[in-house]
Amino acid sequence: MKKRFLSLVAVAMLMLFLSVGSVFAAQNTGFYIGVVGGYVMPQEMTMSDPSYYGPDTDAELDDGFLVGFKTGWNTPFTRGIMALEMEYNYISGTDFDNSKLVDVFGEGLGTLNGDIDIHAVLFNIKARYPQGRVHPYVGVGFGYAYFVMGDIIAREYGGSGTMFIPDSSGGGFCYQFLAGLELDITPNLSLGIGYKYFGAEPEIDEDNYWSPNYDLDYKASIITMGLTFTY
Repeated sequence: MKKRFLSLVAVAMLMLFLSVGSVFAAQNTGFYIGVVGGYVMPQEMTMSDPSYYGPDTDAELDDGFLVGFKTGWNTPFTRGIMALEMEYNYISGTDFDNSKLVDVFGEGLGTLNGDIDIHAVLFNIKARYPQGRVHPYVGVGFGYAYFVMGDIIAREYGGSGTMFIPDSSGGGFCYQFLAGLELDITPNLSLGIGYKYFGAEPEIDEDNYWSPNYDLDYKASIITMGLTFTY
């Protein structure tokens, strides 16, 4: 997983350098593009069945990775203090931790095994310090996250009982809070290090007529690093 993550980040950064390397000296208009990679540390994810009135399941998840792309505008009418930004994030690797015991919908202790992939598109508003070479920033974002859930297998602890939930998908509202620093390497290229708190509340719909629908409450802390080119 780590090798795949590093390869994706390296390719994205190389493409950015090749596409903008000949125009480093271009006049800065405030418009920018960028690539980002990150390490994702999810919290417990709550799974709830809207047709079931029993207790929810709080699932433990593995750490994963993020790869993203962004485009935005450091607005001249605020002298570069406010930035408006569109961002796409792909999150993978935050799968069910099958080494942890959880209460599976009130049916007793068991383990969960399954994959989770997330595609999120967000609109961000950021406030940044525009002067000098170092630019601290804070921000907030809202958007839509689409979850692709692999087959989920719940195994009873100390027994032979097994529950199978086929692969399914669904989406819903997502949000994030941002903070970080951007360091100007050249007049047009900057290196960014940041933190984001990401949350999503998707409704997962059955892809098979006999599999259940369920809702998720997903939250994660993400450490990011990226490159941004400003035109």
